[in-house]
Amino acid sequence: MPDNILSLKDKFDVFILDIYGVIWNGKAPIKGMPETMIALRQAGKKVILLSNAPQRQPDAEDSNAKRGFIKGVHYDKVVTSGDLAYEAFSEDRRKLKFYQFGRRTDELFADSPYIEVKHPEEADFVYIGVPQIFEDGIWKDLLTLKPFEAELKKLFRLGLPLICANPDLKAHEKQYDEAVIRQGSVAGFYEGLGGDVEYFGKPYPQIFDFALQDVYVSDERILMVGDTLETDILGGNSYGIKTALAMTGIAKDNMEAEGFSSMEEYCQEVQIIPDYIIA
Repeated sequence: MPDNILSLKDKFDVFILDIYGVIWNGKAPIKGMPETMIALRQAGKKVILLSNAPQRQPDAEDSNAKRGFIKGVHYDKVVTSGDLAYEAFSEDRRKLKFYQFGRRTDELFADSPYIEVKHPEEADFVYIGVPQIFEDGIWKDLLTLKPFEAELKKLFRLGLPLICANPDLKAHEKQYDEAVIRQGSVAGFYEGLGGDVEYFGKPYPQIFDFALQDVYVSDERILMVGDTLETDILGGNSYGIKTALAMTGIAKDNMEAEGFSSMEEYCQEVQIIPDYIIA
């Protein structure tokens, strides 16, 4: 098991890095990653940050800078599922009505013809915002979907499709030591009811096409590095590029929660197998 992705630098020309769980743990940079990213770029490697974040590129660059990751120093570009959703919404000329669930994400609709409505009964579809609740003047993360279940069941009874621009089930944030729920958990619950969901982001191939549209190397020279099997690793595997699982995030949490002591055994159990596991 390699200690660091630098040990793989001679095998690959392009390193696609997830953000949460790979370079950022929700509270601080993951130890050694800023230096590793600089070393990769100094070795002539292209470093792409690929995030299931429902924000646009300029906001993502600002967020990274506040965390200490600077474009042109630590990475070459950042690509988000939010950018992919924004492009799709902007190109659709239908004047659809939409309702926002959870914390709002207005910037994705800035150039679309869509019309926001206040009540789901008036909507053609529902956009899944961050599943947080507003209390005491701030948005708060949650560990379970329980507070949202009644509303989701109502949306299902209305027959509304949901759009999810962050397929991640969970993420580590400042409020808790445990991972909090994210949009993918909402989407999964809704699909469990029998509802329809359209996704933007990993593990779906469109986000990899979007990220690699200006990359001209063979697939064998591209490595996807992530901490989550169901999005990062499954996405890279399905796209036909090599994958490396970092033992610094969600997959490690899930492995331990399910009683496995070996990541290799856990990957075999869930049948999503990376090419490398990075300590």
